[in-house]
Amino acid sequence: MSVAFSIRSLSKTYEMGEDNVVALDAVDLEVPAGDYVAIMGPSGSGKSTLLNLLGCLDSPTSGSYRLKGEEVTGLTDEQLSEVRCRSIGFVFQSYNLIPYLDVLDNVRMPRAYARGKIVFEDGVRHLVELVGLKDRANHRPQQLSGGQQQRVGIARALSNDPDFILADEPTGNLDSKTTHEVLNLLDELNSRGKTIVMVTHEKEVAARARRTIVMKDGKIEKEDCVRPLSEFSSTQRPSSGETKGKGDAFGKKIKRVWRNLGKAALLSIVTHPMRSFLTAIGVFIGVASVIWLLAIGEGIAAQAEGEIMALGANNLILSSKRPSDEERSTKGKYFYSYGLTENDFAKISKTVPHLSAAYPTREINNRPVFSKHAKARAELLGCLPNFQDLHKLKVTKGRFLSHEDNLIQSEICVVSTALSRTLFPFGDAVGESVNIGGNLYEVVGEVAPRFELKDESNLGFKELFEDNVYLPIETMWSKVFDYYYRGYDGSPLVSKITLTVDDPEKLVTIAQMIRDILGEDHDMEDFMVTVPLELMEQAEKAKMTFVALMGLVAGISLLVGGVGIMNIMLATVTERTREIGIRRALGARRSDVVMQFLLETMALTGLGGILGILIGLLCEPAYGSLIDLMESFIPSVYESLPSSMKEMTPEVVYWSLPVVFAIAVLTGVIFGIYPARKAAKMNPVDALRHVA
Repeated sequence: MSVAFSIRSLSKTYEMGEDNVVALDAVDLEVPAGDYVAIMGPSGSGKSTLLNLLGCLDSPTSGSYRLKGEEVTGLTDEQLSEVRCRSIGFVFQSYNLIPYLDVLDNVRMPRAYARGKIVFEDGVRHLVELVGLKDRANHRPQQLSGGQQQRVGIARALSNDPDFILADEPTGNLDSKTTHEVLNLLDELNSRGKTIVMVTHEKEVAARARRTIVMKDGKIEKEDCVRPLSEFSSTQRPSSGETKGKGDAFGKKIKRVWRNLGKAALLSIVTHPMRSFLTAIGVFIGVASVIWLLAIGEGIAAQAEGEIMALGANNLILSSKRPSDEERSTKGKYFYSYGLTENDFAKISKTVPHLSAAYPTREINNRPVFSKHAKARAELLGCLPNFQDLHKLKVTKGRFLSHEDNLIQSEICVVSTALSRTLFPFGDAVGESVNIGGNLYEVVGEVAPRFELKDESNLGFKELFEDNVYLPIETMWSKVFDYYYRGYDGSPLVSKITLTVDDPEKLVTIAQMIRDILGEDHDMEDFMVTVPLELMEQAEKAKMTFVALMGLVAGISLLVGGVGIMNIMLATVTERTREIGIRRALGARRSDVVMQFLLETMALTGLGGILGILIGLLCEPAYGSLIDLMESFIPSVYESLPSSMKEMTPEVVYWSLPVVFAIAVLTGVIFGIYPARKAAKMNPVDALRHVA
């Protein structure tokens, strides 16, 4: 007859401060396969200690424990977990079912930790039917009676077809009728060949076993054999619906682990929705902020790029610049004039090579303009006819300026459509006259406004286009009052000169050539040379700086979210200590417990990441609505915003979505490792004794 297990001189001593307490004192016991043993004794007699050692939940101080001929004493924690999973089935007094799993999932749970077996799903339902709970298979523990919960515990103990069953007070919390039913089920299992070791305080319960062992003071005091082994044992083993084999294929094993552990993780999250939501919200805010900030940064960069490209990729912009007060003071008390002049324009046009076009302008802002119907303040802009081509101005009525207008200094003008509606609200402006500085100028055309070019950084290309009055530049110089009027060389002042270079590769060289020419003629720095391509590089650097800063802010958000996750998971570990003990008793290795908690943190951060991405994708409409609300309800704040924010459209950076999601999940993993490892290091015995 084969031996299920045997122990020789098994002892367990606990250190209690300076004292040593002997819980088990050199116990010898041999249990044949198919035996049914009841262990009795008063509290403190060593029953629980013996049961923990037999269940590989604890390690003896000395002695030998052989299970099916294999020495168990001295095995590593991982090896002991394998033994518990493969050879031992536990039935607990307090049932120890996982509350958020239904009957099938509770019975199936040991299979998540099984290695080296080919497991069939039908076996779980077979076991549920075996314990008479077919119609309660999808119920959770709180929906079952005590007896039904104990039946689930028995079915779970059989899930991996163990070599023997350890039952710790299996009827301690049951009424007499339910006790009888559970004992009948244990009798049936024993009659089919299962080895059962049961701890009990009740003589009536112990009487159902083949033999009874009475313990006292850590030793076996006596042993009574009630019936011979052949009366109870049978060669027929209870089928769990599975067959043992060489092991699952790797893919099937991974699928089984994810199905069981992953489902348990998700159910744990769903069972505590508020806690899960609060845990995920930190990650949600971090992910959403990253997407929003990148989208806003991309929108601002795209707008700046559009404005710069509108200047022309092969253009140079020369603009007048107010010199420093220190430089101006060297010119005397009454010096006011500064900037580019007509002579500068003529010299550059004649001496600088590779120029295909030049566009000089003189601008005077906020000048009063009158009609017989109304008055307004406008920007007077003196230019050549080619100015229309430079900015692709659209003439809606009449015509634009001509070369003849400039040559003969005609008293004509072209107005923007917005200004036309103000000055001539009751009719067409073309053919009418406007009063500028006491002179009348005939309106010969209207130009649609453009708003793309906003020079809030004073880079030298400010053109608002919505309130312009266009005049021939020679007319402007000779007939419109200009406070400064003449430059350093006595020729009229020019606000800006735009130059088109026929070869974009020569832009930088020509820009430096112009700086040298102007530097020789001007004895102070009252000009600025702007290269749009250089602006593009500056804008790109500014964008990268913005992205880096916003990434830092978002990283801090994710860090805070990660700390919140760690805090919640540490509290969860304490709350679920007993569950950890149950899982360890059923064969979970430390790595399985780590995986269990990491899957939960990954699910939480993944949930936060998905919500963050969904909110991030709403950036464009949400931003537009926010700006509209500000304009409607808090106009003062709206007006204080820079135009780049008012007119910008956020652009979602789609490559950032998977990146930020992966970072969010990685954050959960990093901050979940410590709680997970803390849970895995728990002693199974101490965890099972924990009272939440």
